[in-house]
Amino acid sequence: MKKKLIALLSAAALVLVGVVSLITYANGAEDRAFKGAELVEVLVVKSEIPAQTPAGRITSAVELKKVPASVKADGALTDLDGVKDLATNTNLVPGEQVLRERFGAVAGKTKSSALPPGMQEVSISVSAPRTPNGKVKAGDKVGIVASYAAKGGDGGYTNIIQNDMLVTHVSESVVGKATGEDAGVPMIVTFAVKPMDIERIVNAAEFGKVWLTAQNPQTDTDGSKLIHSKDVIK
Repeated sequence: MKKKLIALLSAAALVLVGVVSLITYANGAEDRAFKGAELVEVLVVKSEIPAQTPAGRITSAVELKKVPASVKADGALTDLDGVKDLATNTNLVPGEQVLRERFGAVAGKTKSSALPPGMQEVSISVSAPRTPNGKVKAGDKVGIVASYAAKGGDGGYTNIIQNDMLVTHVSESVVGKATGEDAGVPMIVTFAVKPMDIERIVNAAEFGKVWLTAQNPQTDTDGSKLIHSKDVIK
């Protein structure tokens, strides 16, 4: 009986040693994988973070870790200072690096300007490259330029469709970051417009492409005309 007990205790001890050895090996695997690599610090998600969570509330859900410089993602953050007034614009999952592009304006938090009497408001989505200097703010006066593709793929048409448009609201889209020619965080821009102008703006946003131009009281708005691609290169 005593021999059997000693055998059981010996077996248990061997299992315990094996488990401890396995854990030690697993914990050292990352260090061995990173050996010789240049390491940099990045914030990494520890637990799932829902979209529209203010950055100030995710400090316990992220941690600073060292990773090889070769795997550090563009826009990876090392702290939340630069996004402290923003919120996540998508769900963040454990293990992913915390990126600047994952944050946008807090829902409902916008910059605004009063709507003049007798006017209506209409909003369109515009990416940063299609706005003056990549930004526009409430109170600005802008021109709206519309471009449409010609039938049969034969170039396209461009014209300024509105001038002296008052911007009343601006907010970053919560959809996320666009890519390609529209790269950047989309902005929802709201204008004060007369009823007769709403159809033109909506049609341009729905079926064409829209750019905004910066204007002021001294802006010369004369001389605009419809341009076809063949008029640009002759």
